Amino acid sequence: MIDRALQRQLLERLAESYPERCRSLLNDIDGEEKPKIANLLYLQEHDLVDAGLKQGLSGNYGYLGSKITAKGLDFLADDGGLTAVLGTVTVKLHAETIRDLLEAKILSANIPLEEKSRLVKQLGNVGSEALKTITKRLVEKGIENIPDAAQWLHSMLA
Repeated sequence: MIDRALQRQLLERLAESYPERCRSLLNDIDGEEKPKIANLLYLQEHDLVDAGLKQGLSGNYGYLGSKITAKGLDFLADDGGLTAVLGTVTVKLHAETIRDLLEAKILSANIPLEEKSRLVKQLGNVGSEALKTITKRLVEKGIENIPDAAQWLHSMLA
């Protein structure tokens, strides 16, 4: 009974009415009432709409009019709306953290001790902009050198 096409119709019609409640929704969309009610309730459970449905003691639903939520509007938006912007995760690594990680990698490398010392000293003299460039290139190289990125992600996330 869950119908993606019907859900899209419901959401789009409610978006047209926003910010007002749409009291004619069940009549505006063709088809039987039961699937419309089921899909409205499903969308409400995902916080995309306020279905405006109240179930009486008899089991029948009273309809007060539906309204799309901000989450519902963002779901319809091509760019994900504010939900996408607000849900962005920013990872910040301080320069010293990057330096420490790189230094540890240098010190564990299978290279002569003199070369390790020279690289660690050079790393200490690198400015913040150069460090950003180095970090970006390291991330790119790391991703390029993952033989099977999907398999690796699966092992990391499992």
